Amino acid sequence: MTGFFNITACIPMKLTLKRTLPLLILSALPLVSGCSKKSDAPEPGGSTQSLFNSTPKRYDLQSGIVTYEPMVIMGITSLSTLYFDDYGRREARETVTDSNIMGMKSHEKKVDITDGNYVISYEVEKIVNGKDETSKVATKTDMRQAQEMAMQMAKTFDVEQMKRDFDYREEGTEVVAGVTGTKYSVSFNKERKDQRVYGVLYKKISLSTQMGGISVKAQKIEENVAVPASKFEVPSGYTIQEVDLEKEMAMPMPGQSDN
Repeated sequence: MTGFFNITACIPMKLTLKRTLPLLILSALPLVSGCSKKSDAPEPGGSTQSLFNSTPKRYDLQSGIVTYEPMVIMGITSLSTLYFDDYGRREARETVTDSNIMGMKSHEKKVDITDGNYVISYEVEKIVNGKDETSKVATKTDMRQAQEMAMQMAKTFDVEQMKRDFDYREEGTEVVAGVTGTKYSVSFNKERKDQRVYGVLYKKISLSTQMGGISVKAQKIEENVAVPASKFEVPSGYTIQEVDLEKEMAMPMPGQSDN
């Protein structure tokens, strides 16, 4: 699942939730498959539940820092670093974005924190054409509703059938950032099984995801290192704004009418 979020990190939350909840279930396939081979496998249905519950551990490392290679999409360059602690129950993703499009040059650093049932996002820096437009408002979203939606969807899916429908394959192993991870692939187009999405997981951490021309790949992973608690906290000087997820989801997306 984390591989999918690497790519969707720059997509507005509302757009992501409306269009990608089914894909969140699908992206769980390699994790579900991997769990079934371990002696500590959860009870039936438990592996899917753990993906959307903030209490169970998300990764098989207590803490770590993953630095990803630069990603360039349509003239926008993004650098992403993932920090996590307590086996992924707390994580923060720092994203630095630079663009120069049609005379508008911008530099932005943003942090997205996941802590329990909440996602908190804030800007560290935002410079547009030399002007400081950094917002000192941090948004805090209660994700329990989205988690419940995903849980309900998960209950309706037959994982084995889903793996067949999307031609899920275990592709062996691959070395990324100096460690050996499990490689897998799926196909979202039944008519074009050759158009596949590939990923590499290491201790349930996404190290590589490739969807068409979009690729996210780790260049460095630091295992079980001390991560400062400040990485999971909003700095002083910010105002916390609560986001009503239900209202946000009900609003039309850009380019759509109210009808």
